[in-house]
Amino acid sequence: MQDQSDNYIRIRGARTHNLKNINVDLPHLQLTVITGVSGSGKSSLAFDTIHSEGQRRFLENLSPGTRQIFSQMQPADVDQISGLPPTISIEQTQRVHSRRSTLATMTELYDYFRLLFAQRGTVHCTQCHQPLHQQSAEQIVDLILALEDRKKVIILSPVITAKKGDHTAVLNKIAKEGFVRARVDGVVVDLSQSQDLKESDFHDIDIVIDRIIVKEGIDARLKESIDLALKHGDGVCIVSQETETCWSDRFLSTRLACGKCQLSFPDPEPRTFSFNSPYGACPNCQGLGVIEASNHEKIEQVCPECQGARINEYGRSVKLKGQSIDQLVDQTAPEILVWLNDWERSELTSHNSQDQEIVDQLLPPIRSRLKYLAEIGLNYIKLNRPAHTLSGGEHQRARLASFLGAETTGACYILDEPTAGLHANETEKLLKILKRLNQAGNTILVVEHDHDVIKASDYILDLGPQAGEQGGEVVVSGCYQDVIQNHRSFTSRALNAEYEIKSRPDTPQSGAKPELVLKGAKLNNLKNVTLKIPLQKLVCITGVSGCGKSSLVLETLVPALKAEFKSESRQDLEYDSLEGSEFLQQIKIIDQAPLGQSGRSNPATYCGIWDEIRKLFAKTKLSRMRGYTARRFSFNAKEGRCKHCHGQGYRRVDMQFLPPLYLPCEKCKTKRFNQQTLAVKYRGKSVSDILDMPVDEAVVFFDQIPKLKKVLQVLKELGLGYLALGQPANMLSGGEAQRIKLATELISNPTAMTLFVLDEPTRGLHAADIDCLLSVLDRLVQEGNSVLMIEHHPQAILAADWMIDLGPEGGESGGIILDEGTPEEISVRKTGQTGQMLNDFISNSTHR
Repeated sequence: MQDQSDNYIRIRGARTHNLKNINVDLPHLQLTVITGVSGSGKSSLAFDTIHSEGQRRFLENLSPGTRQIFSQMQPADVDQISGLPPTISIEQTQRVHSRRSTLATMTELYDYFRLLFAQRGTVHCTQCHQPLHQQSAEQIVDLILALEDRKKVIILSPVITAKKGDHTAVLNKIAKEGFVRARVDGVVVDLSQSQDLKESDFHDIDIVIDRIIVKEGIDARLKESIDLALKHGDGVCIVSQETETCWSDRFLSTRLACGKCQLSFPDPEPRTFSFNSPYGACPNCQGLGVIEASNHEKIEQVCPECQGARINEYGRSVKLKGQSIDQLVDQTAPEILVWLNDWERSELTSHNSQDQEIVDQLLPPIRSRLKYLAEIGLNYIKLNRPAHTLSGGEHQRARLASFLGAETTGACYILDEPTAGLHANETEKLLKILKRLNQAGNTILVVEHDHDVIKASDYILDLGPQAGEQGGEVVVSGCYQDVIQNHRSFTSRALNAEYEIKSRPDTPQSGAKPELVLKGAKLNNLKNVTLKIPLQKLVCITGVSGCGKSSLVLETLVPALKAEFKSESRQDLEYDSLEGSEFLQQIKIIDQAPLGQSGRSNPATYCGIWDEIRKLFAKTKLSRMRGYTARRFSFNAKEGRCKHCHGQGYRRVDMQFLPPLYLPCEKCKTKRFNQQTLAVKYRGKSVSDILDMPVDEAVVFFDQIPKLKKVLQVLKELGLGYLALGQPANMLSGGEAQRIKLATELISNPTAMTLFVLDEPTRGLHAADIDCLLSVLDRLVQEGNSVLMIEHHPQAILAADWMIDLGPEGGESGGIILDEGTPEEISVRKTGQTGQMLNDFISNSTHR
């Protein structure tokens, strides 16, 4: 009998972070969903335990010198993991921050395109833009023999091209070499007669090598003439053939050269098209495509030399089916697939066997990656889109498409909420792709809250029951039916919940109700949209990915409103007018951008409570005795922080082919401060202990400090009770960062007449956490503020007072307002995909 341990990843005694010594068996070759409320231990198990162990095992195979660096890594706090395949982590955290990285480079498509253009591209003269063909003498002979019978042809060697002078010496030399005719400025002349050329004019001189009529039996003569023409033309000859009205020239060369412009070019190589290489990058912008903003300029300027193409003039001169590589990647995946099919049909018939072999090797991986990008919900994004402008969900799905295209097998993929940023109707496409990974012989672990993904999984592991110290346990594991029957599980409650339209009674008002009206929005794919937002309401903007939600709200409405408040005119914004700004006093943008890129920023510093905590430590008896001020307890101050890690707690090691590695500081052991500073205690806790303290514990610990308690209570209300006060900003998820920003705004007691704009605030939240968030947003509205959120989650949409649905599809097929009204009205009408989704969601929840 086969050992059953081969069928599972067996984890024994996992204690990472808040995990409570749990034992877990995860089946191989299946889709397993790890779920639970925020802070329940999902990431601690999936990424900090399973993937961490997989990474450690991989690094053990590196060279001894490299292993010595990694020996300082703290192993996952677990007794044993068996049956673990090689792990591939696909997180939402954007590890690639290079401005040179694009969607095409992330998915390796650009590397394949560089090979394709280097092998099959046609070089064009950078001056006259004529195609240049590199051919052997035999190929040139075959080309002439292929002309129609009795065609008159003149074979010439160019010796002077567009040069001033009388060129007497050149003409005499040609005559001495035994040639009797030359073509001077387009006219064939007899060299025995003197030529009176004006010295001040530009002239062209070509040696007439031979004049022939195409017919059988001229092969040997033609070959001799071509060899002679190439010899005198330095590898270039001209074949001029008679037409009905004139003679037509064709420049042919055994090297890449333009005889007309007297320019030579190197053979194209893959590096010719690389904007990361000095051989291919535009010299003016160094391959960035933009000129960085100076101190006097607020925004970047498109590079005037390459017009944003990133590569130099020669790279742009190489074309396939009329397109350069920069023009090709300025399209979406579906558009490139159409182009690729057209090119293959029109040109591959003329290729020789060697060309066909090259194409056969390059096209399949290109096609598969393009198809996966379209299937995975990124069909609306152009391939030259910079990686740093992608959302966390888009970034993750792009990496997933790359792995799918590589056709990896026998691996364990660990994904962090792959449905983030996806409309509900697009989740089915994602599930098909995950199942395809399964069928290819891979194990899939997904940290996810989405109901459809949970239902479609083969195995569910629910952690909790709550967050932080109240979490870290296996609440229930098994199939979907096992989970929904467990009444202790918050996930079970969410799956069994019946969702209804939430109606808020309308407050009677005299006169017209205030609203914000943006007219004629035309940015990106928006089609002259007029947006009407009722104020003092919770308003939801919905629609499929790429339909224009961000273009309308974040890139048009927000900057337009800010300009109104500053009484400025924004010439760069594409809209006609904005009305209703007088009903608002300010606008607050709560997005999912990181709080900061360094580890020095954290929830305590961002919310402003760290200054108060430092003051408390400065007032202690030991601090007064030693003369310590509040500055001593800042990890930015030299006198108090650890000198070895400069207050970071970790040391960054940059790896050439791997993500940066953060090793614990050998001196302070991640405590950030030196021993003298750590000796100071406030109520028995050092300053490092406070940074490690979760919000829930801090609420109780600082119960008698009103300034601190107020802030901490808001963080707790937003479902962040599990978060450590000193959690580095670069280790926070987008959803956590967004809620910390919202908490900061709530703490400042915003006056009424504030518009809060939130970008997918439910991303990364369990259904129980969404309820907490919605209650806070509801409170803002009740206080006279307005809330506008871009959202996909039906639970949040149903809580809105008003919704505006864009579509019908993404990209050029979007940019139209399909429907607007209350969630109830839209769910009944089912005009767009969101309406249909809401209707299905309500029906399914009431028939469980």
